[in-house]
Amino acid sequence: MAAGARSSLANIVRTLLINGYVIDAFDRPISEASMIRVHRRDALGAEARVVLLFSEKLPTALGDRFVGEAKRNKSAAILVSDAADATPFPSISGLKVAEFYDLLGGEVRTDRVLDRRLKEIMNDLGHNCLPNGFTGAPDTLLEEYSKECLQFLLECPVRRYGQERRFERLPDGLALGRNKFNIYFDAKAYEREFHPSADDIRRFASYVDDFNRRYSNYVGRISLFLVISGSFSKDGNAVREKINDMYAECSTPMAFIKSSDLAEAVTVFRKAPVQRSGINWRKVLAPQLFKLTRLKDEVKRIQKDAIITT
Repeated sequence: MAAGARSSLANIVRTLLINGYVIDAFDRPISEASMIRVHRRDALGAEARVVLLFSEKLPTALGDRFVGEAKRNKSAAILVSDAADATPFPSISGLKVAEFYDLLGGEVRTDRVLDRRLKEIMNDLGHNCLPNGFTGAPDTLLEEYSKECLQFLLECPVRRYGQERRFERLPDGLALGRNKFNIYFDAKAYEREFHPSADDIRRFASYVDDFNRRYSNYVGRISLFLVISGSFSKDGNAVREKINDMYAECSTPMAFIKSSDLAEAVTVFRKAPVQRSGINWRKVLAPQLFKLTRLKDEVKRIQKDAIITT
């Protein structure tokens, strides 16, 4: 498709996924066009259905097919094109490619990750405790703060699914990292140590299998399932057993990170955020209980190489 000269299909899929859309169907009606049928639920469970057509031209036959697809699925029809300013079809709305991305763009809350109390806040939330001066539910806040921390660290789009997707079987969020390092994460606000049950592992694996089946051809597979909580079992063998169980279920590594350690990882880069781009996150977020020393060793390597400077 010509629109793909500036926005490849992979980027389109990434944008839709990170903004909470489910892709129901994909079609290539002509060689220069892509048609994508999507839906998304709002916080009250209401469903919005859309058929998107990415094409630089809209011949009558394609327009008729586009309108028919939208009517059959009770969806809004939106043409995304830099060339077609208007269409002879009154039921078709139009967007420029840049407008499509702007419309779906999300806010990045850097004020949260720069809070000097971040480690204390994340520790409280991870243990299902509401920090002083906060309102709301600790589990919801933990999800939100985890999303912001991961987005800051990985420098990539991160989606927290939240209440608008509560009717679907999903983890708390998705990070679509560079070089197809894709992370599903689940944040668990527990007063005591969180240790996943067999049911938890099967549920985590089902999330991964579903994503890989739907989207791996476009954005790659899930590289890691990351569990975030206040604390975990101190029994190393028990932790490794759960990691092995996860891999046996879906051939995907799993890692655990304490919420306070996630916050401390952010603080490592406060004074030199440019160094984030040189971190090998596949190495740092290894399938184990996260160790801050592993991250600090990576930072030392970058400083020693002196290729990335502040």
